[in-house]
Parts: sequence; structure tokens; C-alpha cells
Amino acid sequence: MTRSPELATRLQGFGTTVFAEMSALAVATGSINLGQGFPDYPGPPEVLDVARAAIGTAADQYPPGPGIPELRAAVAEHQQRFSGLAYDPDTEVLVTAGATEALAAAMLALLEPGDDVVLLEPIYDSYSASVAMAGGVVRPVPLHPPADGAGRWTFDPADVRAAVTPRTRLLLLNTPHNPTGTVLTAEELAFLAEVAVAHDLLVVTDE
Repeated sequence: MTRSPELATRLQGFGTTVFAEMSALAVATGSINLGQGFPDYPGPPEVLDVARAAIGTAADQYPPGPGIPELRAAVAEHQQRFSGLAYDPDTEVLVTAGATEALAAAMLALLEPGDDVVLLEPIYDSYSASVAMAGGVVRPVPLHPPADGAGRWTFDPADVRAAVTPRTRLLLLNTPHNPTGTVLTAEELAFLAEVAVAHDLLVVTDE
């Protein structure tokens, strides 16, 4: 493990992202890069036209900290329509520059140094670093591949229970899961909810 003297102790051992590593390998070997989604076509013309028209207008300024009100309202409407969940766009919706920023901000805001975070492994690239930046400790629960090679990746409930300790503060869920693609079932989510309630855990979901 290479030590970077300029980095804080809690971030020692973290190198570049797996996406950067896979992209470099693809270039070096002439392979097709399946490590990250790089579309080979531009965005929708109607979206690009709106973006171009906004340059030099009042929209081309810093937005409010929580995000543009119209966007927050659209997010709340989307959640109501597709998930049946009602949120106040003025007090319960926050717009960030991507999910990675949102997750890092959540870890920094919710964790105290030494808090445990239970999550499913294999772990999406940014999770461990976000937890480490907040001074937390990753407690992975393994997802097991299907025995027949055709089913879903699943976890053993006993592994979840074993991962939870008196220091556990947060359960970080990723469904659909990256990189396995598994989608947690209603039964699995109900079990995880029971664990969270029983141990008074915060739950952050990356969907």
C-alpha cells in the first residue's frame, strides 16, 4: 500500500477510482470500456437547446443553496408519482451535483468519528471513501452470488445481524445494487427495516 503523506490518516490507502483504473486499462489494451457508462452520442436535442438558450440569462447564475425551486418541486412531484411518497420541496428536497456529492455530504453530516456503517459488499466505488472522510468505519455484509448462476445476489440475514454492533450508526443501502444489479425484495427491505428500527439506525438509500 502506497502512503500519501499529504493525505489525512483516515484516507490512507485510497487510490484513484476503479473507473479511472478500468478506463486506463481499456486504453492501454485497446479493449471496449465497460467500466463506466460513456454514451457515444450527445444528449437529447431539446435538452441541449434549452441549455444553450440559458447561457447569458438569469438562469446562468449561482442557484439557491438547496437548488432551484422549480427543480425541487419537480423532484417532489416525481417521487409522489412514481413512489407514492410526499415531500415538501421547500424543506425536504436538496439538489446536489450528483449522487456522489449527496452521499459524501450525508456521511459527513450524519457520522461521528468511530461510527460503524453497515453496507452490502461488493461496495460501490465512492462509499468507503465517503465513510472514511467522515471518520466512520465500514462494516460490509457480503452479497452471495446465485448458486446456479442464474438467480439473484442475496445476503444472509445472520450476516446483517452480526455486522451490527453498539457502534453502528447507519445502514447504507444501494438498490438496484451496483455492481451486481440485484434489486432488494420487499421481504429483504422489510427485514433491513426491522434491524434498523431495533437498533435505532439511520438509513441512507442510494437508488
